[in-house]
Amino acid sequence: MRHGKWGRRMGVTPSASANTKNGGATTYRAPSWWDIHQDRVVGFLLFMPLVTLIIGLTVYPIFTVLRASLFQQGLYSQVTTFVGLRNFITVAQSEAFLRSVGNTLVFTFGGLAIQMVVGLLIALLVHSKFPLRAPVRGAMLFSYLVPYVVAALTWRFMMSDATGILNYLIRTSGLGIPASWFGSTDYAMLGVILVNSWKNFPFMVLVFLAQLQSIDPQLYEAGAVDGTTRWSAFRHITFPSLLPIILVVGMLRTIWNFNNFEVVFLLTQGGPLGRTETLPLLIYRFIFGEFSLGRGAALAVFVFLILVAMSLVYWRLYERAQGKFE
Repeated sequence: MRHGKWGRRMGVTPSASANTKNGGATTYRAPSWWDIHQDRVVGFLLFMPLVTLIIGLTVYPIFTVLRASLFQQGLYSQVTTFVGLRNFITVAQSEAFLRSVGNTLVFTFGGLAIQMVVGLLIALLVHSKFPLRAPVRGAMLFSYLVPYVVAALTWRFMMSDATGILNYLIRTSGLGIPASWFGSTDYAMLGVILVNSWKNFPFMVLVFLAQLQSIDPQLYEAGAVDGTTRWSAFRHITFPSLLPIILVVGMLRTIWNFNNFEVVFLLTQGGPLGRTETLPLLIYRFIFGEFSLGRGAALAVFVFLILVAMSLVYWRLYERAQGKFE
């Protein structure tokens, strides 16, 4: 029996006395357990830190929230009472819950629409060739680099009744709209959406611009030979190429907008009269305002289930888009 490349693949190795000849034949030993499973064990050991991190940062917090939602417990109390689904029923029957769901959907998808449209238009603009294109692309990142706290407080100061420059310009323009949007029941939500969109639209620009640069220019050249207009080129070449990434970033921004706490809290704290109170702010009010850890956890479970359902819808649409345009 020859020991060659095939023998090494099968895990057959020479013994310590491989050089000893017994009747002209070389002695071999059977592969050990470690020889057979070495790669698998090493891969498992390298994978374990990531698994531990995921369990510690994702699985354990979810399990803790699920457990807390089944108990009645004060924020500063160690006494817990099992109440089953009572927290879920109490939250679902509250008027604040239904109002907050509506506010959250308006804030989420209103901001998503503005960020999508503005981001796509600017990406198409900076994708074309013009003087000083590189500095303009860099300037697009400014608002995205500003921390949420700085952005929210800056806009709140500019819209202040006493010292806000935008407040002054609106009052002197004679447009007939309230000067202080964040204090108006009709314009507070619109103001919060615009600030959030200003903060996050550069993310859309970056993603769309990267996808635009990956489109083969020969597709546009072939379309130009056939007399394709700009609108037809966008409809049949650009948009199909962008659709999968639109769904991916749409899912991400939906999740981030849905969970956004900083902008709304710093600008309006859910007011006036609850017109901008979203689900994250209602969770905050249940836990730190009403000192009910159980109701806050129950509402967090509702938010988790809603986001899971939305993510599944986005993923289904993404798979259909991939299959249609491949």
